[in-house]
Amino acid sequence: MESGQFFILSIIIVVFGARIFRDHLRLKQSQPRENPHYQARIDTLEQRVRTLERIVTDKGYDLKREFDKL
Repeated sequence: MESGQFFILSIIIVVFGARIFRDHLRLKQSQPRENPHYQARIDTLEQRVRTLERIVTDKGYDLKREFDKL
């Protein structure tokens, strides 16, 4: 490979590397940081999912559904 080709290839690699690094930084900045409001909302939603799982896995749930069908 000649030195001119190597130089052009090096420029291309540096440009693409800079773009990837820039996109990585933008993505990192756009992600929500630790926020107590978000954490409280997540905790509430997790509790609701646990409650729904408990209801659905309850043995009487299928029986209640069958009665509702009738």
